[in-house]
Amino acid sequence: MRRISNLISAGAVCTAGLLAALPAPAQNDNSFATPRAGAPVDLTGYWVSIVTEDWIERMSPDSPPTGTGFRDRIEREQVAVTNPGEPCRAYGAAGSLRVPGRLHIEWLDDHTLEIELDAGSQRRRLHFDPDLPAPTQKSLQGFSRAKWDLGNAGASLSESGSGVPALPAWGSLDVVTSQMSGGFLLSSRTNYTDEAVLTEHFTFHSDFGAEYFTVTAVVEDLGSSNITSSTFRREPNGSKFQPTGCEIIR
Repeated sequence: MRRISNLISAGAVCTAGLLAALPAPAQNDNSFATPRAGAPVDLTGYWVSIVTEDWIERMSPDSPPTGTGFRDRIEREQVAVTNPGEPCRAYGAAGSLRVPGRLHIEWLDDHTLEIELDAGSQRRRLHFDPDLPAPTQKSLQGFSRAKWDLGNAGASLSESGSGVPALPAWGSLDVVTSQMSGGFLLSSRTNYTDEAVLTEHFTFHSDFGAEYFTVTAVVEDLGSSNITSSTFRREPNGSKFQPTGCEIIR
């Protein structure tokens, strides 16, 4: 009996030692000091839009929508324009990534990612600091709160030999934008008001040696939702990035 008791005690000590040696489960938002250091994917650099859907609406914005006549276009533009004097309303946050063109993405600091668009010469700033207050004044690009979504990949974080958490192999960027002054959506040929909220999911992927990211965007406004997906391909440098003025949509 004493021998069995000793064996049980030894087994308990061994099990406790093994558990203590295992790394603690990682949280979904990872344990890096800053969002920049813990970025699961690299979205910085230059990108060009790949127009694979809503081609007519995006490439020829003054033409009738695909498969319809002018009557349908007129009937669908019933929401009042909240910023009629804004010539760049088609380049607002909710519709800017649907405008064909190029992007330049870079970190401004450890908690702010900036998206510069050559079409319309617009800039969007994605704020990872949850305590940063939103401005009271509404603007064309609004105020964007961002966070990394690691999904199940967050559970796979492990400690490296240097004691620094290892980066997960996958992750997406979630962004919610409010405080927009209103604008125009090319794909649906409709206006959105200053009460609209934009939710975006940036997903990185690669195919046949090229890198892409796809943005799934949901615009919720006055009880309705508009969903689109826009894809961008990485470019080697910024030689083709040429900021232009806003093209007024009639």
